[in-house]
Amino acid sequence: MMKFDDKKFIAEKIKYHRKKMNLTQAELAEMTDISDQHLSRIERGCYIPSLNTFFMLVKILKIDLREFGFDTEDINNPLKSRLVDVINKANDNELVFFNDVITSLDGAIKKVQKNFRNEFFM
Repeated sequence: MMKFDDKKFIAEKIKYHRKKMNLTQAELAEMTDISDQHLSRIERGCYIPSLNTFFMLVKILKIDLREFGFDTEDINNPLKSRLVDVINKANDNELVFFNDVITSLDGAIKKVQKNFRNEFFM
């Protein structure tokens, strides 16, 4: 069984797009405020960039996040975005409450769906 190497995957994407934009490692490193050596290690798959550095690289290199498996279409759903914003702004107690409510609602919805299917097909 082949093991997926996330460091190598990210490294290859960054290196490919840097070269596609005709940037040197030094130029890209300066644009992202990291050292040449650190960028070199990222591109060789020795390190995974921090999230901040990763998103700066993606933005500068104009990499579509779908290349990394992100489905950006879900982000364009206004209702989902609003709910995510509410959750992101919640404190720990509110998060516990939201989790309890959503878990209860999810269970109730599944129960109704199951009962509806059973009655519909009987």
